[in-house]
Amino acid sequence: MDLQTAFYVVGLIFMGLMLVLFMILIVAVLVIRAKVNAIHRHIEEKLGTALGLIENGAKLVNKVKEATNSKKH
Repeated sequence: MDLQTAFYVVGLIFMGLMLVLFMILIVAVLVIRAKVNAIHRHIEEKLGTALGLIENGAKLVNKVKEATNSKKH
């Protein structure tokens, strides 16, 4: 095996390894992105529930205020 063939084989092995590592990197990025999006959706659901409870509480307080104001008049 001469020097040119050795470099050719090393280059092919290197390119193959880089291709495999690049594919693994892409898959890892997609998996991490999916997990981040799932966490984001979960947080938004929790915030939506909390904000809904706050809105219902505010409506209840306003109704109580209206009821007490109407009794004073």
